[in-house]
Amino acid sequence: MKKHIEKAKAVIFDMDGVLFDTENVYLDVWSKVFEKYGYTMTKEIYSSVLGTGRENVKKTFLNYFGNDLPIDAMYKEKDENLAIVIDKGVPLKKGANELLIYLKENKYKIALATSATRNRALQQLGQADIEKYFDAIVTKDDIKETKPNPEIFLKAAKKLFMSPNDCIVIEDSSAGIKAAFNAEITSIHVVDLKEADDEIIELCYRSFKNLNEVQKEIEYLKNSSNRYSVNYYESEKVKLR
Repeated sequence: MKKHIEKAKAVIFDMDGVLFDTENVYLDVWSKVFEKYGYTMTKEIYSSVLGTGRENVKKTFLNYFGNDLPIDAMYKEKDENLAIVIDKGVPLKKGANELLIYLKENKYKIALATSATRNRALQQLGQADIEKYFDAIVTKDDIKETKPNPEIFLKAAKKLFMSPNDCIVIEDSSAGIKAAFNAEITSIHVVDLKEADDEIIELCYRSFKNLNEVQKEIEYLKNSSNRYSVNYYESEKVKLR
């Protein structure tokens, strides 16, 4: 969905893989659990389930590795190992803090829409001292349907008192980009574990390597829009003389 984004009034962020380098942490934890049980997890397999919710992840892994996969025991072990890593702190992605500051200073409304639990989301936001930037937070605990269903983004927009047309979604996963498209919200893709494929390119505004590039694009479009408004206003004044 390639709408113009220069007039956007709100930005909705995914969390894992966009604001935090969590997906690499997840992949590492999952890989070690799979190896312990005699299986091999790959980046490609894991990338295919990004942002889709626990039940879909289980279903996908069972389809790929077979019904003998002890997925419940593996998930329990993954959760325990991940909690240890999260407690130590997950690093912010390049440009995250700078982009949040820019958006806040320029009066954008900001929301978080994550498939993580509320407790984990608040823990990570608190550890990184960025919770203060968010006007609304929607988590796994607040929704019934997972991405690519649009529920999470529509709920985030509603919490911001914004229409979907006034929002931008920033996502790293195919499921997230599809969810934004289904919500009729313009999305920006940021590369994490998954490079932009043809479907992502078709559905999003553009794909960028990091959040610094996203900020430059938003600044450019905002400034271009302001220049256009000034030029239009001046030209109308000339007509009235």
